Amino acid sequence: MKKRVLAGIAIVLCIILGIMFLPREVEELVGSNEKVSEAQIYQVKDDEVALIYNYSLQKAKAVYKDEVVYIPLNWTRSILNDKFYYSDDEKLLSYALPTEIVYANFDNVDKNGKPLLIEKDGKAYISIETVKTYTDIWTDIFADGNIKKIYINNNFGEFEEANIKSKSELRVDADMFSASIENVELEKGEKVTVVEQKGKWDRVLTETGLLGYIKRKHLKNITKGSRVSSFDKPEYTSISMNEKVVLGWHQVTATAANKNLSKVVDNTKGMNVISPTWFKLSDNNGNYTSIASKDYVDAAHSSGLKVWPLIDNFSDKISTLKILSSSTNRKKLISNLMSDAKEYGFDGINIDFESLTQDNAPHFIEFIRELSASCRNNRLVLSVDVPTPASYNMYYERDALAEVVDYVINMGYDEHYSGSDEGSSASIDFVKDSITDSLKEVPKEKLINAVPVYTRVWTKENDKVSSSAVGMSAASNWVKENNVNLIWDDKVGQYVGQISVGNATKYIWMEDEKSMKLKIDAVREADLAGVAVWKLGLEPREIWDVISYK
Repeated sequence: MKKRVLAGIAIVLCIILGIMFLPREVEELVGSNEKVSEAQIYQVKDDEVALIYNYSLQKAKAVYKDEVVYIPLNWTRSILNDKFYYSDDEKLLSYALPTEIVYANFDNVDKNGKPLLIEKDGKAYISIETVKTYTDIWTDIFADGNIKKIYINNNFGEFEEANIKSKSELRVDADMFSASIENVELEKGEKVTVVEQKGKWDRVLTETGLLGYIKRKHLKNITKGSRVSSFDKPEYTSISMNEKVVLGWHQVTATAANKNLSKVVDNTKGMNVISPTWFKLSDNNGNYTSIASKDYVDAAHSSGLKVWPLIDNFSDKISTLKILSSSTNRKKLISNLMSDAKEYGFDGINIDFESLTQDNAPHFIEFIRELSASCRNNRLVLSVDVPTPASYNMYYERDALAEVVDYVINMGYDEHYSGSDEGSSASIDFVKDSITDSLKEVPKEKLINAVPVYTRVWTKENDKVSSSAVGMSAASNWVKENNVNLIWDDKVGQYVGQISVGNATKYIWMEDEKSMKLKIDAVREADLAGVAVWKLGLEPREIWDVISYK
């Protein structure tokens, strides 16, 4: 009797469990009945176009107008091609090619009379054909139905095509419990493109532009195809010296100081490029002051030196943002530099725009691209100075700069600076790390590492820290005059000393032949394009036996 009761309970439990799990087992065999509409998937209506990049649906939406698809310009710059530069104030699109700058506004049309740009809700959109002219992508556009879609891809190579074996549903995910797409039934023999394999499932694109999942066993005649790019990528050629660059910055603050050229040059050895600080941005209209000298250039050339004058943005009376965000200002600035290059006969230009912010960066990069086209046309070497890489300054986009300039100069100093805590201006680990990080974005044949021939005397009193910059020669004299005991610090790769003066403590991290050799060895080990020195006149002559990088 007891056994029969237990058996009855077991049967009841099996029935209950069967009722609970049978629907799921049945559903796994026939699939979920849940339906999702195409509109729910692509989230577009009216003249909106769903934007799918590398088969991933984007939040941004394109626009369909007069049988042309226009994609958001901001999205285009961010995802596809950042060389499309647009000024909201000027309503002007610029594109820097290797030897020319192409401009477009809302009045420009293509060969079919269609606008290159349109505006909707205050945002600029660019025709997809214009984008394809300058960008290595391929597209599929589906604009016949109510739900319009554009597929944009930058992946080339092999892909699979197949036919549907028998009538099948298209599911949203690779799962029989996933919803299927409403009013979509794949017919026997229908052709699809396989865009992704996921276990037993394939993600496919139908001939009507729908993306979804189908089990691989429902496909037949699977064949491989190949997409080959026919895009002719512009070549941003560079000028490279046939030897390692050894550059010295010559700080010139007045016309009369140009006469000091021979004095500073005679103190060097192995230097082949000199960069006088001749040009300073002077207003927000792209003008600059100049103390350039033809005699200086001729004398430098006679000494076997190339001349790459420096232009800076150090004036507190200007706005780098206002200057560089205006196409008119950029054109004026570039035109004036080209005119001066022709008049004075110098060989290159060194751009030293510092303290740039995130807001400045896109305009700065566009300026460099536009300037590079003019330098390329005039056979001028273009170099740009950048701070050592750090998480807070990655907007310099050193890789974008390196693509168009001839040399990127990493300013490998100011590890500690006026206003910071006391410490070395350029410890050896700081130098090595900055080179390593720079090489992640800049090829070694374009990277120059700058070294300091100065240090700082630090004063700390009542927890307040101040400092003054001193050249190597002056620092050596200061140590002797104050009987400072120097101790070599392997960690920083420098001699370090300190003295007490009243209630204050003074510190110094020396730059000398030993510390400089470590830096130059790091440059040599990385096989960089060269070394730069800030600044001429602060160093003893014997240091050039170490600096000269061959």
